[in-house]
Amino acid sequence: MTHINLTDYPIDQPGTAAYDALVARVRGQLAEDGCAVIKSFLTHEGVDTLAAEADSVAASGHRSFSRTNVYFTKDDSDLPPNHPARQFFDRSNSFISADNFGPNSPLRAVYNHPGFDAFVQTCLQEEAFYRYADPLADVIVNMAEKGNGFP
Repeated sequence: MTHINLTDYPIDQPGTAAYDALVARVRGQLAEDGCAVIKSFLTHEGVDTLAAEADSVAASGHRSFSRTNVYFTKDDSDLPPNHPARQFFDRSNSFISADNFGPNSPLRAVYNHPGFDAFVQTCLQEEAFYRYADPLADVIVNMAEKGNGFP
């Protein structure tokens, strides 16, 4: 069973009018500002299932904490005290790498669904698409923190 909303997002049906309209909509968003928002790409059941799966391995996440400014630079005492580069705040980041999800995991099923890669490639208008070309491509879940720390 797929957790992708294939009714609204027929990513596995290239050449159909619905697929072509979807690609046109995504390309339009990408052309406008470089970002496409694909609301309800997953079914409600899919969101619940994938969230539960991520929660089940959250303890295996890689976490980092730091204090930084909006520029990610060191403090510069030559600037006035109220300059944005002198305003530091706590920052945290956490992600769960794909090796925490087995070959039959629901999350992997989304990434491995027939047509997923081709859909991304078509929307990006790339001649080739290599899912793992990005060094972080197999980091598939970013975790949000709860409160001031992680769960």
